[in-house]
Amino acid sequence: MPVKLKHLRICLRQGGPLAVLLPACAALVLAGLLVHALNGRLRPVLEAAASSQAVNLMTQAIDTAVDNCLQENGMSYGDFVTMGIDQTGRVTSLTSNTAANSRFKRQVVEAVARQLGNLDSDALGVPLGTLTGQPLMSGKGPSIRVHVDSVGEITAEYANTFTAAGVNQTLHRICLDVTATIHLFMPGEVVPVSVSSSVCVAETVIVGETPDTYLNLEKGGG
Repeated sequence: MPVKLKHLRICLRQGGPLAVLLPACAALVLAGLLVHALNGRLRPVLEAAASSQAVNLMTQAIDTAVDNCLQENGMSYGDFVTMGIDQTGRVTSLTSNTAANSRFKRQVVEAVARQLGNLDSDALGVPLGTLTGQPLMSGKGPSIRVHVDSVGEITAEYANTFTAAGVNQTLHRICLDVTATIHLFMPGEVVPVSVSSSVCVAETVIVGETPDTYLNLEKGGG
């Protein structure tokens, strides 16, 4: 019997370092394989659940930011659009108040950025039971932490719609279409989540024929 092999067997029988090291290495390998398998199975579920929660929270944050800006500035329909009226009282034109609209839009973008930066990480956590896919386990167990890593691009554009509101009446609605992106930090990766939300900022009913002239409205009105 070779001397080295004989020495190895003696060490194992006597409880030497290798007798402890080999089982420990085997346990680590098995643990690594188990974690890798669970990670591959649960990661898509975690990403989908966290992204869905983020979309809901982002939509609420956008709506809150727009409402707050409207209240702080006391904005109404006349602040966004100026009506041209002839001597008979007929509305002949609608003109966007470009400066005021641009200022309001900039304030909304800044407010949305603040709202998204302060998203509650507790609300973004995904309970471990939810990741099992079992209805009875949904919402139970400790949560896997998900944090907002950073806030990405935020854009806002005006959109105008005209719809019939009765006999010889037209409803004019001014909406602000806000698109925002955040990056969620989850165990082992950063996932971008984007959402678009359209919020009505002003509306009025135009009595009579719809005016033929819309200045700066078709392209967003500022």
